[in-house]
Amino acid sequence: MRLSRHARRVQRPAQIRGKFARHTKCIRARVTFCFRRALRRFVFAAALFSSSAFAADPLNSSSHPQDDSRPPITVQPDSSHPDDEGEHTETNLVPVVGGSTDLGLGGGYFAGIARIKQGADPFLWNIDSSGLITFKYTHSKLSVPYQDFYARLTIPRLFGSPLRLEIRPSYTWESIEYFGMGNASSVAGVDPSDTYFKYTRGHPQFDVDVRTKIVDHFIGRFGFRYIYNSISVPLNSKLADDQRMATDEVKRLIGATDSHSVFLLKYGVQWDTRDNETSTHSGTFDTIDVKLSPGGSTQFPYRYGEATLNLRGFLPLGTKRITLATRVVGDWMFGNVPFYELARFDDTFALGGSTGVRGVPAQRYYGKLKLFGNAELRMEVATFRALGKELAFAFVPLFDAGRLWADTESHPELDGHGVGLKYGYGGGVRVQSGSSFVIRAEVAGSPDATPISGYFAAGQAF
Repeated sequence: MRLSRHARRVQRPAQIRGKFARHTKCIRARVTFCFRRALRRFVFAAALFSSSAFAADPLNSSSHPQDDSRPPITVQPDSSHPDDEGEHTETNLVPVVGGSTDLGLGGGYFAGIARIKQGADPFLWNIDSSGLITFKYTHSKLSVPYQDFYARLTIPRLFGSPLRLEIRPSYTWESIEYFGMGNASSVAGVDPSDTYFKYTRGHPQFDVDVRTKIVDHFIGRFGFRYIYNSISVPLNSKLADDQRMATDEVKRLIGATDSHSVFLLKYGVQWDTRDNETSTHSGTFDTIDVKLSPGGSTQFPYRYGEATLNLRGFLPLGTKRITLATRVVGDWMFGNVPFYELARFDDTFALGGSTGVRGVPAQRYYGKLKLFGNAELRMEVATFRALGKELAFAFVPLFDAGRLWADTESHPELDGHGVGLKYGYGGGVRVQSGSSFVIRAEVAGSPDATPISGYFAAGQAF
């Protein structure tokens, strides 16, 4: 049937709309494909000008995943590889056992969920959490000296840039020992496990850390920390007796022992050329960190600061299976420092404990100035597969040494005369799973140990 001129004019727009509707999906698909292709080519072109910004590790181009067969994200894209190839989510929930002769032996959990993408080392983002409770049997009594729980969000490439964000809420409750101030404090003729030398500290804490690339390998760091400290000092204790009856210098170093809050501003710079963050075989990792507490109020009474120089070096000896790992640490605290921080550096114990001078009991020595070093010979003796994973077994002899000073001024009555070196020696084994998880067990002797100290923990000592 022949249509009138008016009908043909009405039908033509309808036909156009029909054709447009039939081809909309095709057009959208082509636009989406072209946009993705252009975006990927832009990323590739930008990487030519700054390859380290899109390297496996955006802050350190020397760091590479263990599996070098995975293509980096700077590989030229093509249509045969979809955008989400190799991207997936990994989850872990495992029981853990840990502790030391200082804190007792206990158990807990480790949980984690991470978004993984090929060539993006170690992940796109990660949420992990851990908890540990330890038990210790002394003087025919079972105690719970340590409880620690944390959760942490890590984003290595915030907003797609070389900006690493970490947010970490945590809670720790610990029974801590105090034997006196200075490098010459003595426990001769007494039982160091006696409750007379103990006090307790519980502290919920919230940390935010941001690291950003200045140039390749050179990293700036800033953040803040809030801590609430709930402290209990028994009246019949060494700490309470020193607070009442010790010399004026010791009384000044101890200060008040009331519960309080601390707010810290954190700044630092880092130089990182390590080949792998978790299991390092070559390179250096050197840091300068400064923490400042404005303080000066009723709720935040402590106005003080801390400056830490931490130098780490890793040297392969002929083969990547044998690595000489060394560290030198200098730590200076100034101002009105909370007394419990005087045994610590970088949120862990200094002369003593599993990450300081091993062999020396944790919390053994208190002072504002600390200098110590560590040396390990990490020897991978075997690799094997178990539970579907590649594992490496290593034997590690170690030697640590250092000393501290009670204050920046000379106090030989507290620090003694001469070198006054505190040291520990021993060895241990390490089991590494992939490139991101290490378990270590170590024993160390020291003139301060009774008779040896033992440690079982996750992660390298440094």
